[in-house]
Amino acid sequence: MTYDTIYWLIMGASFVLTGVAGIWAMYKTGKLGLSFLIGSFFNIVILVGACIWWARVFAAPEQQFSLMFGIFGFGIALVNNEVLLFFAQWMMKRRNEAPQTS
Repeated sequence: MTYDTIYWLIMGASFVLTGVAGIWAMYKTGKLGLSFLIGSFFNIVILVGACIWWARVFAAPEQQFSLMFGIFGFGIALVNNEVLLFFAQWMMKRRNEAPQTS
């Protein structure tokens, strides 16, 4: 596998695992803050580990552009994951709090 393939697999896994963990926690607890922290924990652990791996792959001085470009991409993915997670959980919370009409 190339480094690019691994990069995109890690990024995709971070989106999936963050969403699954956060939404599962919201479904089980119904608490927005706690479930957001659980999802954020998975997101941060995966992407910080990915940044460390990427920095080791592109450690040579002549590879600084690739290093910074990859870490910048992981940073954008982290922020996007957090925004998507929050709004998905917020919508679940609003739906559960809506008055039930029968």
